[in-house]
Amino acid sequence: MLPPPAQPTATRKSRVIAAAAVGTMLEWYDFSVYAALATWIAAAFFPTGTPGVSLLSALAVFGVGFLFRPLGAVAFGHIGDRYGRKEALALTIIVMGVSTALLAVAPTHATAGILGPVVLVVARCGQGFSGGGEFAGGASFLIEHAPQGRRGFYGAIHYMALIGGNLVGAGIVAGLSFSLTQAQMETWGWRVPFVIGAVAAFAGVYIRRRLGDTPVMEGAKKQDDIPRSPFIEALRSDGRAVLRGIGLVVGFTIMSYTYVNMQSYIVTVSDLSQGAAVALYSLSLIVQLGVIGLFGRLSDRIGRKPVLIAGAALMVVATYPSFLLISSGSTGLILAGLMLMAVAIAVYAGPFTTVITELMSRRTRYTALAVSYGFAVAVFGGTAGFVVAWLRQAMGSSLAPALFGVVAAVITLITALTTRETRFARLED
Repeated sequence: MLPPPAQPTATRKSRVIAAAAVGTMLEWYDFSVYAALATWIAAAFFPTGTPGVSLLSALAVFGVGFLFRPLGAVAFGHIGDRYGRKEALALTIIVMGVSTALLAVAPTHATAGILGPVVLVVARCGQGFSGGGEFAGGASFLIEHAPQGRRGFYGAIHYMALIGGNLVGAGIVAGLSFSLTQAQMETWGWRVPFVIGAVAAFAGVYIRRRLGDTPVMEGAKKQDDIPRSPFIEALRSDGRAVLRGIGLVVGFTIMSYTYVNMQSYIVTVSDLSQGAAVALYSLSLIVQLGVIGLFGRLSDRIGRKPVLIAGAALMVVATYPSFLLISSGSTGLILAGLMLMAVAIAVYAGPFTTVITELMSRRTRYTALAVSYGFAVAVFGGTAGFVVAWLRQAMGSSLAPALFGVVAAVITLITALTTRETRFARLED
């Protein structure tokens, strides 16, 4: 057992938050941008002549990148648990930056034929690989630095950074779509957000390299209490926690990625333009941002479990009404549906990052967290946009995907109900 770490100074707290947040923001910035630009990417790389088929192809590529998240989880988890959180986080953001830059310069189908979609897939796979280590690394780094009694709020900050990246990405796409013509967006406008993301990623490398490791990890290094094979040890000692983590992620990730893909989904069920859809989505994100912090702080006061259960239950009951409102075609009702979905996600997100981090033991925390989160997101999150679009087309109903979300949310609710309270867990154990 390691001794409790010293409390960080105010200056170090700010630097820690910035270092953890920058990669998480960029990860979800990339996802948000791709989702918002899906119709333009579909036209540039998959010109089938049928918009629905082209969009499915673009969303399938979005999902393919997620297949590499488990590989990234194992690779970066090994580095993070053996050599330090900082080293792993520096590498994730480098891979992320290179992949985003590649996507920014990828040749289209018109200029390079099949090579264009191939480059697109490679770039998304690189983003998925880096994403496999980013969430777990950022969560471990931030929460292991958190002051006593504020881990819930620090975990909420981590997820707020995620939403912040989502919001920035959506805002940039909305701004471009309103300021550029359709022809400009189709030829070069869709590349601009990826160029911005690549530049920001390499700025993030500088921020992360300036900090030391977490007090928990530094204490483990001093006592030479480091696992030789984090992945094998995680399966042996944290196997049940990994499975529980997957259960906690399933409904949450399907709801979250369905919500992200609403930027493109709205265009298919209404007369709104892509820019208008992204603008409505951005408004709901602003509300979501504040709610996450509120419920993360609440989990420090009353415990993680009651807040987690409330969020999971809200996702179960909010899914169908959200789809019903969004599928109405009315601008006001679409916004109401987005708001309902955003709040349901936010209540659960408040304590989520902290709970799933506190469930994992210190020796294999990075790996166990990365594997459980990465596997669930790869199988369920990355495919959510494709499944939603396919269900709508296959069943001929805009409400068909709602059942998919409800079933997943019920799984997460059952897992939350059977999860122990983690507020007083020692991160050094």
